[in-house]
Amino acid sequence: MAPRDCLYYYLTVVRHAQTNENMTQVIQGHMDTELSPVGVDQANLVGDRLKNIHFDAIFTSDLKRAADTAEAIKRVNKQSSFASFTSPLMRERNFGFYNGKPREQIHRFIAETKAHQMGCQMWRDCRGECSHEIFWRALNFFFDLCEFAANQEPRSAPEFPSQGSTELPEYAEPLPLLLPLRQPPVPQAFVPPIRRTDEDVSHASSCTTGTKYQNMDYVGHFILVGHGQWIREFNHILHALAEQHQGFPLQRRMIAVLENCQFNQFGVAFGRAQLALRASHIRAVVESAIATNRQGKCKSLCPYELRDFDRLPISTVCYHLRLDADSVCNHLTTGSKVADNAGEFEEVVPSAGTGVETLYFAREDDEYAGLPLAK
Repeated sequence: MAPRDCLYYYLTVVRHAQTNENMTQVIQGHMDTELSPVGVDQANLVGDRLKNIHFDAIFTSDLKRAADTAEAIKRVNKQSSFASFTSPLMRERNFGFYNGKPREQIHRFIAETKAHQMGCQMWRDCRGECSHEIFWRALNFFFDLCEFAANQEPRSAPEFPSQGSTELPEYAEPLPLLLPLRQPPVPQAFVPPIRRTDEDVSHASSCTTGTKYQNMDYVGHFILVGHGQWIREFNHILHALAEQHQGFPLQRRMIAVLENCQFNQFGVAFGRAQLALRASHIRAVVESAIATNRQGKCKSLCPYELRDFDRLPISTVCYHLRLDADSVCNHLTTGSKVADNAGEFEEVVPSAGTGVETLYFAREDDEYAGLPLAK
């Protein structure tokens, strides 16, 4: 049976396990580093804690620290077989000449690029990626992921217990998400439609609003194993680019990178035809801008900056944030409830924005430069 145009899937997004460079304040970027002995143990432990979770495919960066973490998760899972893919689009940000350099050197260079109107070009001159470019890579991967999902055969929808419950029915099939769920499963998350502004309603697609949600096909649960800043950019897509989102905290509370082997769980619904059309248009615009830039024209403009970016025809739910192996036992998590932004206003800007970088670090061992923030 061919899938309907309205589809949904669940995601578990994991940051790779610890490397020696993580501990010594060295920026890795595109360096192909190894897991440390502690990192090997972390990967094995998180794999063991996720072994009872059902998933249908695993995607990983082609850098060894992520691929080895993914292999540890895959090795102990109770399922006999599932698809496994690597993608260079999931690599960490390329810091160019600063790959392998001490963290404080990146701080100084970021300060220089922030003070210069050609800051994005400065990153390309050092053979690195500006904040717009890594965001563009994450967005490209998201388009590929949704295309992959759209080509999957529909599956039986997971049968979750009631919201907040930790009890599994007898003989229940393994679930894609840890319990308890503090947000409803995707097919119920926006039915009836959540309260939206007039602007939200005008942007909302026919597929991802109202009762048509009940007619969606479930196409699987996918695990992504990536890197600190890449995951931050991917989170931004799910939060700020969605026509509707539910259960997410304030954007400023999501800015800190995950610690090694921490993970998030999300649900994504999308209109296949609408998203494919938008993806094709956005890719054409960026490819044209890149070609113009390579010809030496418009050097002052970043070809990867998505200006006046409308939200995508997707709707998303945030179920769990910043979980780790210590917070998981069998199908349950003791992780704290995500503090969503209900009752506290914050404008979430869909554009990857302005090329502005932040030197905000949640902890002293958070080694990454930050998300491009809107002015």
